Amino acid sequence: MHLCRREGRILSFTLLLLTGLFPASGFGQQIVQRGALGRPGQVLDETQQWSTPLLVASDHDVELYIPDVSNSEWLKRNYSDFIDKGQYVLSMFTFYRTPRACRANQIGWGNGDAAHLEACNDIGYRLRQAVVDTNQRTVTLMMAAMIGQDGEIVPSSIQHQSVTRTWTELDANTQAALKKANGLVAEQMRRYDREVKNVQ
Repeated sequence: MHLCRREGRILSFTLLLLTGLFPASGFGQQIVQRGALGRPGQVLDETQQWSTPLLVASDHDVELYIPDVSNSEWLKRNYSDFIDKGQYVLSMFTFYRTPRACRANQIGWGNGDAAHLEACNDIGYRLRQAVVDTNQRTVTLMMAAMIGQDGEIVPSSIQHQSVTRTWTELDANTQAALKKANGLVAEQMRRYDREVKNVQ
């Protein structure tokens, strides 16, 4: 019974993510606008709102960003799940500072052939969308994709593998990014909760 509820929840989150990120205009939609030195200047979140992304972790090869979680549409969409279940949907954008990081991700996805590795010369970013569960301390990856230098998703790179990991199983960079993101989300949810209760 517990497994059926979990699978149903994951399926509903998947549909939510896909309809939010990929509207009727299709996969050619731009979701990253390049900023200075190729860094993401604006990103499109699950609510189809552009925002200035927040840097949440970095190292020599990559910088990790999330959309602005103070955006009222993002808060509204995630509020009930956060209050009721301690969950929220998060997009994380990886900016590749070097092609080496892109190639490592390609190999990790089982795409270690020459064509995929060569494609990294034209790939600027990676997108991961996940359900973060603050109570269970897990992350369920719902979708991942490479994003070209033009800010558009590379359709052939889209991965729909529903994989759940505990926070401690994540790589150090992602753990640092998630820790910072959780702090920002919790702070904004407290503020939004006060606003909602004042209106009622």
